[in-house]
Amino acid sequence: MALPKRLMRAAGILGTTAIVLTVGAVPLLVQASDHLDAPALGGVTVSAGGAVSFATTGHEERDINDLYAFNGATAGQTALALTIGPAVNAGLSPATFGTNVRYVLNVDTNADSTQDQAYVFTFGAGNSHRVQAYTVTMYSGANALSLATGTVIATGSTAGDGPASAGQTSVTGGGQAFAGERADPFFFDLLGFLGTVKSEGTRTLNDGHAADFFKPLDTMAMVLEVPTTDFGATTIGVWAQTQWDNAGTWTLADQVGRPAINTVFNAAGADKNLFNQTTPVNQTAASGGKFPANVVATLQALSAGDTEGAYTTPQAQAIAAVLIPDILTYNTTMPVAGPLNGRALADDVIDGELNIVTGGFVIGTRNATGAITGDAVGPHTDYLAAFPYLGPALAPEIPAPVAQPTPPGTDTTVSTGSGSGSDQTPLLAMFIAAIGATGSFVVLRRIGRRNA
Repeated sequence: MALPKRLMRAAGILGTTAIVLTVGAVPLLVQASDHLDAPALGGVTVSAGGAVSFATTGHEERDINDLYAFNGATAGQTALALTIGPAVNAGLSPATFGTNVRYVLNVDTNADSTQDQAYVFTFGAGNSHRVQAYTVTMYSGANALSLATGTVIATGSTAGDGPASAGQTSVTGGGQAFAGERADPFFFDLLGFLGTVKSEGTRTLNDGHAADFFKPLDTMAMVLEVPTTDFGATTIGVWAQTQWDNAGTWTLADQVGRPAINTVFNAAGADKNLFNQTTPVNQTAASGGKFPANVVATLQALSAGDTEGAYTTPQAQAIAAVLIPDILTYNTTMPVAGPLNGRALADDVIDGELNIVTGGFVIGTRNATGAITGDAVGPHTDYLAAFPYLGPALAPEIPAPVAQPTPPGTDTTVSTGSGSGSDQTPLLAMFIAAIGATGSFVVLRRIGRRNA
């Protein structure tokens, strides 16, 4: 099977590090935010030589990247944004939405960890320009749980290969909706994190070589802006889900509230999968209280390097009670401050969470400084002041190479891989021609086939 054209661009987009795109393998999982956060969705590893390996399942259109909730540019409006499918422009995920997937934005208006409203995006098949018809349906009350009977509030078409305006449509009762490819708004020194936490690769956090792994990457995005009064409450809880049609039964594939909860606190692959399939109202008690216990254990382990010592068990339990259930709480009358009150695109949630998990949560006599206070990368500069807020999709072509030294120990072997694609060798020749002068080579390895 020939490699997709978007995979041909991976070397140019991710050319500063040796890269292995691994399909169908099960990695030792460490991810970023919610990207590829469980074995059922994929994963990321780094070899001792610095090669980044992505394991994919063929169902990346079900994989949630991030969820945002913030005040819209128009007074009295609230924006909810959901991104899915990592590294779309590098070929890791399809550049379309799933036609057998429901993308659900749940809203809890009375703090009982159960949705009172649900906004659901669904998509039709795409044409040759990736344009898909889409519908946004609002469900309320018992129907927010069952998704049985709802009201269509918006219909439109995705941006496809066209401008962002092509993906926008109006919402009945006021507001706007958007669906299409956009620049991934998330920012994080992933390779530094992997080196610090998992001793993978050649990098560590704050080593003088910090780099935002996500800056050159695209994602598929849905943005919904509605009057805040539609919620019927000033404080709401928000979480997103993807559900797929499994032979007539809608099956929960992924979910997220606050960023990186599953990624950071559930170490075992089985726990990650179970967390994605456990609704927030059941997360505290599920499997004998497994998820709060995982949070406590992780907090105590990662805070041990703080000058104040590790969190005590009562302290860690109190923090766990804030983080589980995994719901993004948002008081719409207060300034957005992710991840504890909504989440704006530019909120540095990674700095906040690194600080908290390494001992910087103010509780008891503890101060506000943890062992690791940040990752030395900041927000992107392409966010928009107006709807749909996420930056435009990035240029798909291979960018001009930027000379930089190869990190010590980087694997500079060029592999043609073990897959069945007959075009791998010409692709590698193209990659080397594009970036070989930089001193960084690309390793592209395709193992097995994507699942049906």
